[in-house]
Parts: sequence; C-alpha cells; structure tokens
Amino acid sequence: MAVLPVRGVCYDAGVQYARDFHSRPHWRPDEVRRDMTAIRSGLSCNAVSIMATDPRRLIEAAAIATDCGLSAWLQPRLVEARPRAIEAALRALGPAAEALRTETGRVGVNVGCELSLTSRGIVPGRSFAHRGQRLPRLIGTHKPRFDKALGRLLDRLVTAVRESYRGPITYGAGDWESVDWSRFDYVGLDTYRDDHNAPVYIEQVRRHVAGGKPVLITEFGCCAYRGAARRGGSGYEIFDHRTDPPSITAEVTRDEQVQAGYLTESIDALAGAGVHGTFVFAFSEPMLLHTGDRATDADLASFGIVKITRTAGAGPDATEQWTPKAAYHAVARCYEALAPGDDADSGPATAG
Repeated sequence: MAVLPVRGVCYDAGVQYARDFHSRPHWRPDEVRRDMTAIRSGLSCNAVSIMATDPRRLIEAAAIATDCGLSAWLQPRLVEARPRAIEAALRALGPAAEALRTETGRVGVNVGCELSLTSRGIVPGRSFAHRGQRLPRLIGTHKPRFDKALGRLLDRLVTAVRESYRGPITYGAGDWESVDWSRFDYVGLDTYRDDHNAPVYIEQVRRHVAGGKPVLITEFGCCAYRGAARRGGSGYEIFDHRTDPPSITAEVTRDEQVQAGYLTESIDALAGAGVHGTFVFAFSEPMLLHTGDRATDADLASFGIVKITRTAGAGPDATEQWTPKAAYHAVARCYEALAPGDDADSGPATAG
C-alpha cells in the first residue's frame, strides 16, 4: 500500500500579487495559529508550505507552524521582482530560517515559484498575466534560452540562501521549466492536472521520481465549480478582481465535490507514483470571499479548501472567518490513510 511521508498544504501568509491586490492585507498571528492548528489536527498534515512577500511573515508563520507540530517550508513570493531583489530577499531570509531550523529541526526553504513567469527578466512581458499569455507562443523556439536564464537565476538564489542557511532547499518548478536539480535537496513540482496533460500527467511525475531524488509536489489543486477539474491551474481565470465589486466572468455552477474528487484522485495517484510529499494548493485564499451571489462569489475562483465567509479587517474585532469545503474533509481522509504506520515525519527535519 502506498504511503506519503510528507502530507502538506500551501498557506498564504500574504502575497503582493499586483500593485492593487494583496492576498492578506491584515496580519493576525492568532488567526495563523488557529489555521495551523486546523492544518495539523483537522487535515492530518505534517507539513505546510508558507508563501509571503514579507520575510518577517514567513518566519513568524513558520514559528507558529513548528510550534503546532508541522514542518515548515518557507517560500518568498515576490511577484514582478527582478533577480537582484529576489536574491536579496533570500540572503536576508537565510539567518532567521537557519535559526529556526536549528531550534526546531523542521524548516526548509523553497527559493521560488515558477520564476520564469512570476519574476521579470526571463520570459518577456510587462506582467505575470502578459508573460503567461505569450509563453505558449514562445516556448517552442525559446525554451533553451529561458531554461538557461532560469538556471543562472536559481544558481544565484541557492548561493544567496546558502550563505547562512544549512537546511534542505527546493524550488517550485512549472511544467514548462527544465531545472538542474543537482543543486537542490528535493525536486519540487508545481503541477496541475487538466484536460491537456491528463494522459501524461502521472508519467511525467514518475520520470522525476525515477531520477532518485525525493520529489515534492509543491502545488496542485483545482477550484470548486463544474468544469474546474478540466481547467486545473487555470481555474481562477473566471475571476476579475479589477471590477467594482470584483466579479465572476463566466457562467459556472458551484460544486464542491468537483474539487474534493480532483484532490482525492490526485493525491492517490501521486502517492502511487512514489512522490515523497504533496502540498495541496491551498488552505485558503484570504481575500476571495464566499457570497451567496454567483456573480460576486469570489470563492468560485479560489483553490482554497476552506471558504472565507468574512475577510479580516483593520479593527480588533474584524477577524477572518472560514468554513471547510468538501475538499477539506476529502484531503483529511486521504492524508490519514496515506500516513506511514509510525506517522514518521520525513520532511525537513531529516533532510539536508
């Protein structure tokens, strides 16, 4: 029977995705502790991947996570940043990450997410969305150049964080990126099954497993509406946050079982393929509020396995509230079934 040593979820601690959109504008450590407790106890996770633009949030959230019994992977997410800024962020993160790793033995660093698209300077384009639109037309001719530039950037990032950090390192690679994994402790794959890659999805993962280095699926998931499983990672495109109020731009029907089924099938298939761990994207998307009106129900475009029923505000009483979706319970059942008999933690505590 398959087991899954690292059973995780991605946690959004606040990412500046655009000048006018921050995913968690209000920082409340008590809410983070509530969430990490649910991740450990309710989801049967033993690991969490934390993403944030502010490195102080990464460290504070990781300290809370490890205190709750979780291994924590830290990922600075600087959307639209130039290589020099990303390098500086990892260099600055290193000492605090190493101190927490030394104290807890449960910290890893993920140096970035799909950097050929999320950063500037590899794939041409004025924004993440623009680069994503151009990539399919450019990848056939320019992939060797893109991969070479990405490789140079990853070398710089690993060197920067290694100045002070001695623990395990990975990277969240998109399906279009070819990475030299020799410099990393884990292969990290951001890979979402959809209609286009479904026939080869697991075989592509198996090829990485066959390389001998432990494989982490650093992101995978889908939204909770009919048809979302076919869209995979592009399911969020039905949402436009620039309208007032933000709105759903497609005629879709909410169906939480779609998300639950997708994650159940994916986790079982990935565990069967021999991956070392999986991180569901995501626990929540804090600013995508669930409403009863389809046109404004931003949760329809969320990959979160809990739905936000009240966003956090600036006042002391304006706390965030959420409720589990069907996928939350589905992931918990999968992870409980796939835990090793001794529930051993084979995450950052034992690597590096």
